[in-house]
Amino acid sequence: MSEQEDNKIGFLSKYKKQIMALAIIAWIVFAAALYMDESFAGEHESTGPISAKVLLEQQPEFAENYQNYTPSETELTAVAEIADNVSIDVYFGSWCHDSQREVPRFLKAFVDSPAKIRLIALDTKKSDAHGEAKAANIKFTPTFVVIKDGQEIGRVVERPKTTNGEDILAIFAQAK
Repeated sequence: MSEQEDNKIGFLSKYKKQIMALAIIAWIVFAAALYMDESFAGEHESTGPISAKVLLEQQPEFAENYQNYTPSETELTAVAEIADNVSIDVYFGSWCHDSQREVPRFLKAFVDSPAKIRLIALDTKKSDAHGEAKAANIKFTPTFVVIKDGQEIGRVVERPKTTNGEDILAIFAQAK
């Protein structure tokens, strides 16, 4: 064996513990980075107010469900009866299957409604950058908050009993 090879072996033997410690630390940092990348994926999507147009352009599941839904005459009649002093804040998650189903149906049914519609996108913790979901005490997605003359009068949470339009009309009628 050459003197150079002896020096390499001597170096490795002498610093074996330090080399192992560095290898373990590097592995832990790498694993943590992978975990953080996966765990934050749903939390750092865009949150806060979003237009229906942008939502349907950016989220294929929402666009497909929007195109495939046809509101019933009963639902369209109910939506037409909702007054223009009503606004509806829709808290949803693009990652949520209930939101992917119900929000497009809602948008399609309310396309000609006089009600003012606000869409608020949430992360997987059901929060948004502006704290609107926390202020509104949102626990589930989607949540449709019905507001009349600036006051909340009711909610449809996750899925309607009948249709979004009929459930929201029932909330509106009870508040008269």
